[in-house]
Amino acid sequence: MKKSDRMIPIKQIAADHEQEAVKDLGQSQRALSQHEMKLEQLKKYRAEYARLFQEHGTRGMAGAQLQAYQTFLAQLDGAIRQQLAMIKQIEGECADKREVWQQRHTRTEALGKTVERFQSSEQRLQDKQEQREMDDHSNSQFWVLHHNK
Repeated sequence: MKKSDRMIPIKQIAADHEQEAVKDLGQSQRALSQHEMKLEQLKKYRAEYARLFQEHGTRGMAGAQLQAYQTFLAQLDGAIRQQLAMIKQIEGECADKREVWQQRHTRTEALGKTVERFQSSEQRLQDKQEQREMDDHSNSQFWVLHHNK
């Protein structure tokens, strides 16, 4: 069996591992995008709630109502902080998974180039062998023609 033929399954396994890494990276990037959208929603909701608090505050409000607004704004601030922490964590996971993918991609490309190099070498050897056989055949024909006279 040729070296290139033996390397092809190894290259395919590396390509499969690369595809798994791409899939993992894609999932992390989608999760990151979802959490970023959720953060924007929380920020918009907080801004709207703060606007309402300001609006109601200018007209005057009872102490219990003021405290409820402040408590809820504090809860929204906590949710925003948690969402920011989650985003930071997922960004780290994305970076890790991107690195894994890059390593696997590099390996797959290297194996592909190795297979190509083996195939080129094998083709050159085959071409030389065919040329040698044609030369031998020509020489034997020449010998037969010139020695049978």
